[in-house]
Amino acid sequence: MKKVIKLSLVAAFSGTLLLNAADIDVGGKKAGTVDFMLKGMYVIDDNKNGWAPSEGAGYLVKLKYETPDNIVDNLKVGVGMYVNGDGGITDWTPNDGGKPAGGLVVDKDGKSKALMGELYVSYKSKYFDAKLGRQTLNTPLTKISASLMPNFYEAYMLGFNPVDGLRLTAGQITKMSMGSRAATDFGLIGEGTTTGGAATKFIQQGGVVEQAEFISMSRVAGLNGNSDGRTVIGATYSGVKNLKADLWAYHSDEIVNDYYAEVGYKILLDEEMAVSLNAQYLMQKDTGSSLAGQKDFNMMGAKIALDTKKWGIYAALNKSGDQKDAASEKGYFNAWGADPAYTSTIFSRNAYRDDVEAYILGGHYVIIKGMKFMVDYANYGKSDTKAANGALVAKDDAYEIDIALNYKYNENWLFRVFNSRRVSEYNGILSGGITERRQNHYRAVVAYTF
Repeated sequence: MKKVIKLSLVAAFSGTLLLNAADIDVGGKKAGTVDFMLKGMYVIDDNKNGWAPSEGAGYLVKLKYETPDNIVDNLKVGVGMYVNGDGGITDWTPNDGGKPAGGLVVDKDGKSKALMGELYVSYKSKYFDAKLGRQTLNTPLTKISASLMPNFYEAYMLGFNPVDGLRLTAGQITKMSMGSRAATDFGLIGEGTTTGGAATKFIQQGGVVEQAEFISMSRVAGLNGNSDGRTVIGATYSGVKNLKADLWAYHSDEIVNDYYAEVGYKILLDEEMAVSLNAQYLMQKDTGSSLAGQKDFNMMGAKIALDTKKWGIYAALNKSGDQKDAASEKGYFNAWGADPAYTSTIFSRNAYRDDVEAYILGGHYVIIKGMKFMVDYANYGKSDTKAANGALVAKDDAYEIDIALNYKYNENWLFRVFNSRRVSEYNGILSGGITERRQNHYRAVVAYTF
């Protein structure tokens, strides 16, 4: 049994205590596994312009238990409890022009809130697997960055492995619980455009939708009308050495259809150097009653990376289509936590907006054993997507620069410090009492593991 404890410092302080998948034995028999995690974050500063978060705190406690398959071979039951809040540290009414980081909590006042985020039955054999109930979902359009409380889905997922190298997935998502960063996805990242990973204001932003509550797929998207949820089918092929190909389709009843494809190939130049080539395509069209309005969106992307044991560099592009129909110019309706774009950064996902040509350049260098320096620069230009009911129109070229230093002293200690600088394409336009939309965000992380 391995126990892991992590302590992290984010901005001023962020702590993580993790007991990772500890096996339980009772009388020499397997009694299941337990996961325990305690994580905290504290943001100390940014530009005090009322736009970017300059202070705030949050924590997450996770306790998960999964039964063994003693009764029925390959059959397990899992339950995971999550508690999130700010511990009473955040000043929710700062008088210095600063802004609290609402993306660290799911309650508008930072009060502790508990959620049974996972409650499932799972079965796994060589050719077939199933997971039914509350869970996280690892598919291209259900993965997104999380700060503390993650997004959860009430879903019924089936997997098939008919031949070596081919995996087929099918499932139905009936409800969703939005995590703590969903408020950031809609606000700071999406800027109210419905393209950032959430499509409605939450209660802490003056809306009506609760975070950390399982609700229907239409309501969690802020839509009026009934929907039978989201159907997912996908195929992943890895039967050729160094090749991986994905093809996925998502039908959101009465709302939109999404199609995603990606292919990647790795070329080994020698024992210590490899080139990776990737391409992606995302398409969305409205369907049925078109509850989210007319949609006719497409985005393509390409990425190349060169990696060695000492250093690595990469470049990527994303291009979204120009939707001439004014009714569809809001871009990709990103309501349920998706972020596959190659050019996404910590606080920017502009590739999902209308008529965007985005690129990102990045690299890393291993200074000494365990110490890595990383830098990324992304430029998104100006999109045709408007926000704030048309009051915000792109004025500046949007960009973000992320610089980070990681130092893993030994297998127990890890230190990380990074800075994110960002300019919104709506910078300089007065709306909602805010004109300056610039970000200069510092964070640091220290982790201890044993």
